[in-house]
Amino acid sequence: MGGAVRVKGDLHRAETAIMRVALFGFGTRGDVQPLIALGKRLCRDGHEVVLGASPGFRQWVEGQGLEFRSVGLEIRAWVDAHGDALSRHPARLLAMAIGFLRKDIARSFPETLEAAEGADVIASGVHGAAPSVAEALGIPHRSLLYCPQILPSREHPPMGFSATALPRPLHRISWLAARAVSGWVLKPAIDAGRRSLGLAAIRDTLDHLIGERPILACDPALAAAPRDAPPATLQTPSLVLEDATPLAPGLESFLRSGDPPICVGFGSMGDGDPEATTRLLWEAIAARRRVLVLGGWGGLGAGEHPRDVFFLPSTPHARVFPRCSLVIHHGGAGTTTAATRAGVPQIVVPHAADQVYWGQRIVQLGLGPRPIPRPRLTAARLASAISAIESHPEFAARARALAARIGNADGAIVVAAELAREAPRLRARA
Repeated sequence: MGGAVRVKGDLHRAETAIMRVALFGFGTRGDVQPLIALGKRLCRDGHEVVLGASPGFRQWVEGQGLEFRSVGLEIRAWVDAHGDALSRHPARLLAMAIGFLRKDIARSFPETLEAAEGADVIASGVHGAAPSVAEALGIPHRSLLYCPQILPSREHPPMGFSATALPRPLHRISWLAARAVSGWVLKPAIDAGRRSLGLAAIRDTLDHLIGERPILACDPALAAAPRDAPPATLQTPSLVLEDATPLAPGLESFLRSGDPPICVGFGSMGDGDPEATTRLLWEAIAARRRVLVLGGWGGLGAGEHPRDVFFLPSTPHARVFPRCSLVIHHGGAGTTTAATRAGVPQIVVPHAADQVYWGQRIVQLGLGPRPIPRPRLTAARLASAISAIESHPEFAARARALAARIGNADGAIVVAAELAREAPRLRARA
């Protein structure tokens, strides 16, 4: 194939693209940001890239210089509508999400097919349509995973459970249950989409979504793949986005004007009562310390701020976390990675999904105290966790040591090279 690289901006220009790669992500910002990092690397290597995700990410993706296609429903609207469940009643989430997931998959099939037109390879996060579209087009598909717990294993239970929640002999049984639930929730929609492509029904939903050759883009020193992962699993360093977006006005001055602040934010997690959560934060933190609040999708920090508090909706983590004393966050894979690479202690407040795993992992590595599940978050518990970090300097010492061990390893280079290896196979078939 030939032609100019079809990306916006000046990331890379080539007279002939080596191959066209279609990237697809389902989920919130943490599911899309690694794909942007990978897409920018692929463009620098001379490939064409298109990134498909929820419509609300268009401006962000295009602002990073990548071609964007809307795929699936608007995830932000769903998160905003279910903030109370995310923050206070996570057990209700599955029931609330079933209809959304099925509708999203139904919409994603034709949109993914259209976006993948002309692609030589597809890579995606866990995505209801992407593996089937690749199969229909006769091109390779590689799944991109950001947390080891997504892989079925005897070493850990499914997402939503901490590693110590169940006795090890029950892990196998818990995965059988997870396979049954995922089949009940997702398989009908996936099979319907496959019928529209002339494909047969799938056998096992988890195996279909993960694939035989998954790529686990997660720093091994932070969390290694389970020993019984699929034999062809490739683990790489994390996909970290280099974001040169200027810092918000006043932030640089705030960071320089005193001691390193505590940074707190729950990313793309919704909140049914952000005012109450904000008051909780002020009670636990702001009376004695400087605080940087990242409001995120939940709207934290609205209203009047105490002295020595700086608020903004979001900012590039890699540029501010190293300048903070500790990070309080929801435990998303990307935020956990950024805080770990920054070499600062962490307090994890898991809301759902793999966040429970990451909260437990931070404890195992000695980077922070026990996580505080979001429904159990109180000012007293948070203040106690902060005091534990401040009174035990070994948390900070271990954080610095692990950050030095990980260094600046760039998973995007490795994954881009892995996807490029698909090209000779395509040429051999031609």
